Amino acid sequence: MYLSFIPLHQQSDAEGEQAYWQGREAAAVKAPSEIDVYRFHEALGEMYPLNWSSSENGECETFMMAEMYCGSVTEIYARIGVRYFRLRDYTHRTHAQIMTCVKEAFGLYQR
Repeated sequence: MYLSFIPLHQQSDAEGEQAYWQGREAAAVKAPSEIDVYRFHEALGEMYPLNWSSSENGECETFMMAEMYCGSVTEIYARIGVRYFRLRDYTHRTHAQIMTCVKEAFGLYQR
């Protein structure tokens, strides 16, 4: 049996490790950026989307990549009319929350 000795002052505790990974997740979140229609459909065809949603009138849609970027953060894609966007955020975000984030970032509420 092999036992390694790590001095007590170098051991990380569970809270420290959790804080580290939560910090990595938070750092992975990325603001929305506008993309073209081709990048949107390319992402949609890469793998089965996670949480694919649309508005009742079909004017807006969102989906997430099933592969995580870090922890529970993934790439998210959104369409509002004929404009397309990509952001990186937590998978627990709802369609409405994503739409609000994108609209605020691009001032799309002033229409």
